Amino acid sequence: MAKRCFVRLVVPVLLVAFAVAAGASAGDAQKGRYKIQGNNCVWDANDSGPNQCTPVTAGRFKKSGGACVWVANEQGADQCTPAKGRFKRDGNRCVWDANDSGANQCNPRQPR
Repeated sequence: MAKRCFVRLVVPVLLVAFAVAAGASAGDAQKGRYKIQGNNCVWDANDSGPNQCTPVTAGRFKKSGGACVWVANEQGADQCTPAKGRFKRDGNRCVWDANDSGANQCNPRQPR
């Protein structure tokens, strides 16, 4: 009998806690979106709603100690500008090459 009462009390509490946690993480995922700014598709962390575009190459430049590195799996504004490197065409892709120099061959922020 006590076991049945315990289950009646605990299961609803766990379900509510799970729903709240899922809602919070879903809300976090909705913060920010890609927006068209001129000829670029840029991340705006302070906006919400559906993306207006998808960049050719997702990612951003991020500070890592004293270096400025390209992090392909992150969204957000660039934190720095590297002193060396450029974006190069690789078939239909636009990829960062930190060991190359010269003008960019493609625009990673261009909308698809």
